[in-house]
This record gives sequence, structure tokens and C-alpha cells, in this order.
Amino acid sequence: SASMITLYQPPPQFGCANPSPFCIKLEVLLKMSGLPYTVRIEGNPANGPTGKIPYIEDEGQFLGDSGRIQHYLEQHYGIDFNAGLGPRERAEGVAFTRLADEHLYWAMVYSRWIEDEHWNVIKPVFFGDLPFPLRIIVPRVARKRLRAALHGHGLGRHDRDTVYALGAEDLKAIADFLGKRDFAFGAEPKAVDAALYGQLSAIIDAPFDTPLQRAALSHDNLVAYCKRMRARFFPDLPPV
Repeated sequence: SASMITLYQPPPQFGCANPSPFCIKLEVLLKMSGLPYTVRIEGNPANGPTGKIPYIEDEGQFLGDSGRIQHYLEQHYGIDFNAGLGPRERAEGVAFTRLADEHLYWAMVYSRWIEDEHWNVIKPVFFGDLPFPLRIIVPRVARKRLRAALHGHGLGRHDRDTVYALGAEDLKAIADFLGKRDFAFGAEPKAVDAALYGQLSAIIDAPFDTPLQRAALSHDNLVAYCKRMRARFFPDLPPV
């Protein structure tokens, strides 16, 4: 197709390709796909079709949710992000994608949004451009919503130490899964690598000293993996 995909996402932030791990994930998938795309800066999730960032526009239709967009790219363009993998490996890829996107993600959110010292860093970044009084009201509402979301997910019902212990368990599982391999399944990155790197970069590369980051940094292979993914997919970003 001659059309160009438009990726809507915020600008790079915190030394990462993006402040959102799902934007990093989706941009890696787009780069893996080889399809031409352009980035349009969009900081307001409300403009997306699902009320979240990232989203894409392709051939006049808007699509949200990184997982759904992955399926769209696979079906519409015949791309196999898991070429060469058997059913068991593909299943492992799905399982680790869920672990990263649906569990580890929430531990990262807790570390940024619920911990006051880090909340005070991200608040001006995400909300500083809003006019008064919105820049006072909107962050309060957003933080309250995230607290409720964390509670609904279940992770937010635990005390701080338990949240980080569960996050550390996820990180150890990823480290053990990767082992000495360059990427999840060997020499070439597959779909799960996009998800893993999105969440790991948000924890390792961002300048937030948290128990979650310290747990990640204790695994040399996770640190090396982040550097490897960054060099491959975001060579224009300065090394961390």
C-alpha cells in the first residue's frame, strides 16, 4: 500500500524513546514491520479512539491499543512478527507480553505516579503545558484515576513492599527467560521483544531511582538487553 501510517504519541522523555512503554512497544513493532510511518506528536490521550496513547491512523481509519494494532498490521499487511517460531514459542511470547503489559506495567505506574518524589517529577512533564487552573485540577484527577485503576487491577491493594516484590518477581522471570540470548528467541527480535523492551526501558532508562529500577539493574542481562534494543531500534537516541 502506498499510504503512510501515522503514529500518534508524545515526544521522547526521561531519556527514553517515549514516556509511555506502549508507545515504545508500538514504534518497535512498526520499525520491525518495515512499513513506512510518520510520527505526529500527540499528548492528549482523549483524542485517541480508545482514549489512550498510542494510536495510529492508516488508510483513513484510527486504531488504538498496541496489541490490537499489532494484529491489524499482521492481518492487513501480512506481517509475521514471529516468523520462524513454533506454537510453543509463540505461546511463550504471548505469556511474556501479558506479564510485561498487564502486570509489570502496573508496578512501574505505581513507582512513578504513587510515589510522591517521582510524581513531583512527572507531574510538570505531563501536565505543565496546561493552562491554569487545569494544570492543578487535571493531574489530581489523573492520579486519582490511576490509584483507582491500580486498585481495580489488584496490585494497588498491596503495601509498597509487596508491590515492588511482585515487580521484582516479574523482572527475574524476564531475566531467566532471556538468559544469555540477545533477544527473547535468539538472534532476531520478535513481537515479545517490543513489549519487553517497552516496559524495561521505562524502568531501567528513566531517571527514577525506585526499588523496581534497582531490581532491574541487578540483572546484568536486562541492562544489556535494553542497550541492545535501543541501539538497534533507536540509534538516534543518545546511549543511556
